[in-house]
Amino acid sequence: MRWVQGRKEWGKCEVCYAEFLKGVQHSNSLNCWKVGIPISSLKVQLDDVLVLLDELGVPWKFSFFPFPLRLMSRGVIVLYFSSREEMESVVSEISPLVERPSTMERKFFDTFVNVDWVQGINYRRACPEYDKFGDWRSWKTS
Repeated sequence: MRWVQGRKEWGKCEVCYAEFLKGVQHSNSLNCWKVGIPISSLKVQLDDVLVLLDELGVPWKFSFFPFPLRLMSRGVIVLYFSSREEMESVVSEISPLVERPSTMERKFFDTFVNVDWVQGINYRRACPEYDKFGDWRSWKTS
């Protein structure tokens, strides 16, 4: 899968993933909120959303999914935040640009990424691989 990176780097994933491979939950995971916006749910052009995200200073990446994933979802924009409050603020600003995804697409993200939803936007803490440390919803707050 090929990801296109935004202007602002997140820069916390490498050390966090390296610790995950050692079986250790890195503290970055406790301060990492990821938002997923299904590309098929956008009410505006993808480029318009990316410009807005750059203006807001939000780290992002996106990918169009290859076959066979494309059968469930066209692709996703992933946004990164250091706090739930920051995430909720940006989600409230961009949610008018996103409609509710299809039931099949919601099921795809629910099953493979283990997310919660705010209208057409999904979110979670850390990477899905980190669920081996328990459900992200029950992790301590840092």
